[in-house]
Amino acid sequence: MEETQISTPVDTTVSDTSTSVEPATDTSTVEPETVGSPAENETQNVENQPDNTTNEGPETKPEGNLYAGKYKTVEDLVNGYNEAQKFVEKASSFEKKYNDLLEKQAKEAEKIQSEKLQQAQYRGFNSIEQQEIADKVQIAELEYYANNLTSVNPEYAETARQYLAEYYNTGNKTYLNEAKRFFSSDFIEKVALAKSNLEAKLNQQFENNKKLKADEQASQLANVLKADFAEFLGDIQINEGKAKALKSFCDVGSINSKEDMQVFQDIYSLIAKYEREQAIKEQEAQKIIETTKQGAQIKSNPTNVPQAEDIPTYEQIINMSQAEYDEAVNKYGFAKLLQAK
Repeated sequence: MEETQISTPVDTTVSDTSTSVEPATDTSTVEPETVGSPAENETQNVENQPDNTTNEGPETKPEGNLYAGKYKTVEDLVNGYNEAQKFVEKASSFEKKYNDLLEKQAKEAEKIQSEKLQQAQYRGFNSIEQQEIADKVQIAELEYYANNLTSVNPEYAETARQYLAEYYNTGNKTYLNEAKRFFSSDFIEKVALAKSNLEAKLNQQFENNKKLKADEQASQLANVLKADFAEFLGDIQINEGKAKALKSFCDVGSINSKEDMQVFQDIYSLIAKYEREQAIKEQEAQKIIETTKQGAQIKSNPTNVPQAEDIPTYEQIINMSQAEYDEAVNKYGFAKLLQAK
């Protein structure tokens, strides 16, 4: 089997030009100044001073006090503003045209891909890539046989060539099968093996490219999500629950765009809110239980145990007889009676 290699030469040329500049000669002469009398000079200075008493012409400002830092008059400021507005409007128009062009190109590309997918499905393939691989293998198989027509009996070589040409023009495998009848079984087996190896190689290349593209898209998406959801993802390193939930969504392929990330944020926020509310309810229920237990313990105290409000007052103790006092000591204890008010 013969192989054909195609190479494209690249030719680059660089041109350099230089010019020489001759120095100019200054032939001007300076005439000596005429010095007049002091009185004449004073009169001339007064005549040359500008007249500030007239109101003709636009109002101007000194160099150190300009409108907007660069305009001497209000009129210049307005003109400058108008020119700036024209530039902004022009830039905005260019930006809109550029965005419209990108949108148009995206729609056209999407339309082309949709048409290719429909053609692939019509031919029985699940994707455009599967169709492209099958077409490459089919062309390679045709080339294997066409490049080895010399191995066919010369009596049938032209017939085999015609069948191969029909197969190339129509893609109908019936013509290929007819052409195979003129080749040896050993060669047909070799072609089948080469065809299988090529198909496996192309599928592996497709999977590798698909993985690289997916990794690149995932990296770009991650950068976008980090910027747009910076506040929500700010605690991802320390919030183990949020990190596990996000990983689960990514592992099943549920986050492929900003919209998907927004859905995850909304779902996680609702779950987190529910968990907080449940935790609060559990705390409140626990407090009620503790309060109930304390009340039950108070009620379960023996009735003969004296309470603080049952202890006699200091005035009552003073008015007790000795027998009553002895009975109070036995009932409340001497230490309790000493604390009587």
